[in-house]
Amino acid sequence: MKLQPAVKKETAHIAAGTAVGVAAMLAVFALIGRMSWGVAVSGVLGGALAVANFLLLGVTVQRIANQDDEGRGRKMMQFSYNMRMLVMVLWLILAVAAPFFNWVAALIPLLLPRLTIAVMQLTGHYKKDGPGPGSGAPGESGEGE
Repeated sequence: MKLQPAVKKETAHIAAGTAVGVAAMLAVFALIGRMSWGVAVSGVLGGALAVANFLLLGVTVQRIANQDDEGRGRKMMQFSYNMRMLVMVLWLILAVAAPFFNWVAALIPLLLPRLTIAVMQLTGHYKKDGPGPGSGAPGESGEGE
């Protein structure tokens, strides 16, 4: 399956916003004197996971859009959501349990895609109240992204 241009474009936006957010987070950790390799690795891995989560959401939506069976599509979306959330919870458990990682630096990047979308809406890049589904605002699938 080939990624649609919209999925690529929106994932690039999320990746850029997440990268900026992770860099800002690492700068704050450095400013307060808490910077370490564990913080840096936790932030980068958390950011990569956040972007991968968004990309997989886009791939799932793209697959469902090509289906005729609405019930099957709903099941696929729910399964995708459950698996993506499970991976993020497992990442956070690992970040808390392993002494090398910093759980705060692992958690914050997971919130950055939603923050990126909110900033893009505030700056007028996305119209929050569009004409309906597919209005161009990612994360408004009712899934809680």
